[in-house]
Amino acid sequence: MPPETRRSSEVEDTKSFLGRMRRHWWVVGLAAILSLGSCRGAVAAPAGGVVVAVFDGDTVLLDSGEKIRYLGIDAPEVAHSGSTADCYGHEAKALNEKLVRRQRVTLRYDRTAIDVHGRWLAYVFLPDGRCVNAELVAQGCALVFRSAQGFSKLDELLSLQKDAMRSQRGLWGQCRVKPSEYYLGNRRSYIFHRPGCSYGRQTGSSNRTRIDSRTAAFEAGLSPCRRCKP
Repeated sequence: MPPETRRSSEVEDTKSFLGRMRRHWWVVGLAAILSLGSCRGAVAAPAGGVVVAVFDGDTVLLDSGEKIRYLGIDAPEVAHSGSTADCYGHEAKALNEKLVRRQRVTLRYDRTAIDVHGRWLAYVFLPDGRCVNAELVAQGCALVFRSAQGFSKLDELLSLQKDAMRSQRGLWGQCRVKPSEYYLGNRRSYIFHRPGCSYGRQTGSSNRTRIDSRTAAFEAGLSPCRRCKP
C-alpha cells in the first residue's frame, strides 16, 4: 500500500476510534445520571419525626437527619455567612422554634417533594393538627411562596396572608419599605421587582406584567426580588 494511502487509512481509523470512544463515554455518563436519579427517587420520603434543630423561619432538621423546607412559604432570612438578617428574620425563626422544637411533627407532600437544594418540601403538622406553614403566614412571619407548579394550599395561604396584611401582623406592621411608583412582575417565576432592577428588566415581554402596588403583588401571591427588595 502506498504511504499516502496508508496514512489516510490510519487517520480514518483514528477518527473512527475517537468517535466510538466519545459515544461510549456519552452512554456511560447518561447511564450514571439516570442511575443517580433513580436512586434518589427510590428514597422514601420521611413521614415525620422529632424536630431537633430550627435553622430559620421555614427550614428544620429532623432526628432522622432529614432537612425539611416548608412548602409554599418563604420566611425572612436570618443572619448567616456574613450576611445581615432580613427584617423580622429572627422573630420568624423564634416563632418557628416555639412551634416545632422537640415536637414530633407529621409531614405531607404535594406535587414537588424535593427542592433544588435536596431538601424535602412538605406541609408540617403539629400533634394538635395545626399546619405550621399556615401558622407562620397567619402570624405575619412568612410570605406565600408561589411556584409555576403550584400547590394545593395556595388559596388557603393567600387568604391568611391577606388577613395578616390587613391586620398589620408581624412583618407587615414592623418592616417598612419605601414604595415604588409601580412594579414589574414575572408571570413565570412569580417574582416582582422595582422598575429599575436589572433582574426585572431581563424578564421577557411575554412574562412581564406591570403591577400598580406592592399590596397587589402580595395579594396575587408574588414574592419580592431578593436583589432590589421591593
